[in-house]
Amino acid sequence: MRKGYKGAQFDFVWLFAIIAGGVILVLAIYGALQAGSSQRFITDTEVAKTISILTNPMQASFSEGSFGQILFKQETRINNICLDGGFGENKISVSTKSNVGEPWGIPGVETKVVNKYIFSTEKDSGEIYHVFSKPFYFPYKVADLTFITTENYCFINAPDKIADEVSNIKNINATGCNFENALRVCFGSGSTCDINVYGTCTGFCDTIFDEGTVSKKGSEMKYVGNLMYGAIFSDKTVYNCNVNRLMYRTGKIAEGLTSKSDLMNARNCNTNLKGEVASWSDRTINSTFENLLTLNYGNLDKRNDGEICGLWS
Repeated sequence: MRKGYKGAQFDFVWLFAIIAGGVILVLAIYGALQAGSSQRFITDTEVAKTISILTNPMQASFSEGSFGQILFKQETRINNICLDGGFGENKISVSTKSNVGEPWGIPGVETKVVNKYIFSTEKDSGEIYHVFSKPFYFPYKVADLTFITTENYCFINAPDKIADEVSNIKNINATGCNFENALRVCFGSGSTCDINVYGTCTGFCDTIFDEGTVSKKGSEMKYVGNLMYGAIFSDKTVYNCNVNRLMYRTGKIAEGLTSKSDLMNARNCNTNLKGEVASWSDRTINSTFENLLTLNYGNLDKRNDGEICGLWS
């Protein structure tokens, strides 16, 4: 009887040890994962802030554009949420992929970017992000547009002007299509195209593609000038939101130019553009992406060029 009792006691002790050990191991793994997740969250928050800072040198300033890359050591997802209403903002957050725990952690804290116009998909992931910028004139300098993408693109039948503009951008080929799994962007109609760019400009144009429509994934986005790139590289939600923000900014700049015309007149450098610029402000400040192609600024730009004291250069 005592031997049987000892055997049962022995089995129970080992069973308890195994169960307790297993619980401790599970708790240890859970704690490590939680600690890792917390660190990932902190790191991803810092990365989002860094992206906002890194794009500062990409602002076109007085040049016609610039290009760079953001490199990550592991696959990283950038989330871009655009909010319009007034000047609006882009809200950038980041999550990194991990082989421990959930593949994608909860994104870090969003970084609000109010002074940039970032065109991308709402969610993009990769280790290499291509970043470049172009200025947007409407008709004066309104802002620099920043484009972020992990994709490669082939521009098919692009006019020489556009081919020259993208010749130094590493993820765009306008002279052939030697990228693997590249998205095909056809200027005009074409077969096997992922994206089509249609030009409709008939007035003050360098090419017919100075304004028009970009068709992709069953949706269409109207563009003017360098907004064409925004329509190509971002999705419809982000694109339309940023265009709304830009229209508001256009109107607010026109308000400033109206005040500038009063100052110029007081200094005997008269301009006759005050009424037209004030009207332009009224037309643009409440406009949206839907009105973009109906806002014809060509005559206003021509009038400014003909002034001895122009309101912008």
